[in-house]
Amino acid sequence: MIEHLKSIAVFTEVVRSGQFRTAADRLKMTPSAISYHIRTLEEAVGSPLLYRSTRRFTLTASGEKLFKSAELMLNAAQAGFSSAQSNETELSGRLRITLTSALSHSFVFECISQFAVDHRKIDLQLHFDNRETDLVAERIDVAIRIGKLRDSSLLCKLLWDMPRVLVASPDFVRTHGPFEKPKDLQGVPWIKSDGMETKREMKSADGAVTQIEQAGNITVNSIEAMVDLTSNGAGLSSPPVHFVENKIATGELVTCLPDYCLTSLPVYAIWHRTTVPNPMARAFIDSLSESAARRNRPSNTEQHVHQ
Repeated sequence: MIEHLKSIAVFTEVVRSGQFRTAADRLKMTPSAISYHIRTLEEAVGSPLLYRSTRRFTLTASGEKLFKSAELMLNAAQAGFSSAQSNETELSGRLRITLTSALSHSFVFECISQFAVDHRKIDLQLHFDNRETDLVAERIDVAIRIGKLRDSSLLCKLLWDMPRVLVASPDFVRTHGPFEKPKDLQGVPWIKSDGMETKREMKSADGAVTQIEQAGNITVNSIEAMVDLTSNGAGLSSPPVHFVENKIATGELVTCLPDYCLTSLPVYAIWHRTTVPNPMARAFIDSLSESAARRNRPSNTEQHVHQ
């Protein structure tokens, strides 16, 4: 059936125009190509569709039946094509986005909320997943991911660098501290993050970098769980700053080695490479990028190779 769709469209245009040559002109085809499609369709149907003379033709009974169905099919296809075109001023449709839970409590949600208000006709579907989602298989339009990315055919843009902080509970520091230099962390238990490297880089004010191997027997796949375990004295951790600002302010957690900086985590927007860009995805990514820039974490880096 599928291999005959073009021939059905040609047949319908011939009937609509009333002449082979007129149909050929409208379809930008040769009359012989038109005749080929009609012949192919007649062979597939198993009976003639047209009775032709030198100047005109008439439909057979089979031709009448096929034309009625074909015209309905083509009209429906045209209506669907028109509705899918992005000619409207206001964006509309479904936009599926996947995010890691590490973005919870960050300014990203202010941006998403405002985007939803500004684009009421966009059906935003947010999926929170810490694993590396297959955008094609799971029909995801945009992914917001953290950390190093693998090469792929997808497009990506660095949005900002997410700062991290080394924290522990006051009781933990009293038991395992004091922590004055990175070497003091050797053998101290950490709450490790699943999928992340087990080494942490710490940079001093003079630029010297020290790598610390994380000890400890707890690995989690949730930043919320990491912070809760840290608050309960199970180990050190290095969550994003926005996750623990309030806990540090109340004294529930304390900052360790404040004169040293942990390596920040790059946050990327990732989307499909398509001939015609998805205007909803583009608008969403631009909104995130502008919001990040307003917070003095700008980036104009757009690439073609990362996932």
